[in-house]
Amino acid sequence: MTQTVQVRIFRLMLSGQTMTRQDIAEKLSLSMPTVLQNVTHLIDANILEECGTTRSSGGRKAKMLRLCPEAGQLLGINVGIRQVEFVTTDLLGNLRQSDSVMLPFRDEPDWYTQFQCALLDFFEKYQVDSSQILGAGVSFPGIIDSQRNQVVRSHILGVEHMGLERFQKALTCPVVFENDANCACFAERGMGRKNYVYLSLNESVGGAIILNGRLWMGETFQAGELGHMILIPGGRRCYCGKQGCADTYLSPQALERDGWETYLGRLAIFITNLRMLLNMDLVIGGQVGIRIGPQMKDLISKAAQLDQFARDINYIFPCIQQKHACALGAAGFAMEQFGDKLLHKAETTS
Repeated sequence: MTQTVQVRIFRLMLSGQTMTRQDIAEKLSLSMPTVLQNVTHLIDANILEECGTTRSSGGRKAKMLRLCPEAGQLLGINVGIRQVEFVTTDLLGNLRQSDSVMLPFRDEPDWYTQFQCALLDFFEKYQVDSSQILGAGVSFPGIIDSQRNQVVRSHILGVEHMGLERFQKALTCPVVFENDANCACFAERGMGRKNYVYLSLNESVGGAIILNGRLWMGETFQAGELGHMILIPGGRRCYCGKQGCADTYLSPQALERDGWETYLGRLAIFITNLRMLLNMDLVIGGQVGIRIGPQMKDLISKAAQLDQFARDINYIFPCIQQKHACALGAAGFAMEQFGDKLLHKAETTS
């Protein structure tokens, strides 16, 4: 068997979609004999499974395929100011277990010891078989430099140029680190959108962009720093040193201070500006995204007064993933990074 073909098939199926053997052949420009041979091998290795048939159009029904959910698990971790959240997912991204522990962050050795103990307690409490964990993703509120293996800066946690070695030593599986807004954005995939902007309205305002189903990082891997776009020129002083940043007007604290009416007006300005620039759907997430559902009609009305190019304001959506978004997104990154480990199993059985 050609593992390269298996990798291509596996990565195509990572989206969680179901498809037929013919679909795979067409999407990957492969011959049907090649697809049949490799799919059979992946089914025998319990990496793919058949999950029903297509609707009949007069001929024989084609069988649908998907990743086998129970072939492995992913660990997602979200590190916050006051607590750490753990989740496990199956290969389709479905939540299996979740828990959180109060553990105010400190970049000190004893914190990592407590972190490791909390993780082991999580495994024991939910009877997680650590040998089934393919990899872990860690969501962190800061700018991550993977090449230098460090957190460049986290205003929320008060650290700069923090090495990630202590985290890696505390985990017994391969680990990937990612910014929390990127993780939350990633968790919204599979909702029928290939292109969208995710606006993370938390204590620190941020965002991320998905293009063609993939996270767009930009030339210096910092795309989506929406919180530091100027919203009100000469306005409130931001921690970054500028005045009038969106971060100072669109955080949950700003909402409590200014009230919904003023807040929604500013949010509508910001969203319609992003729409003019990027011309794609916008998903509102974070703490405000969880609460904004009852305010959507008012927000859309305000956006309609500003956007004279759209007949209908049909591009603003509240986040779907309201619980565990960052941790689930981190697990998704781990799946993309380490899911190929399953193919070693297929290789050894060939």
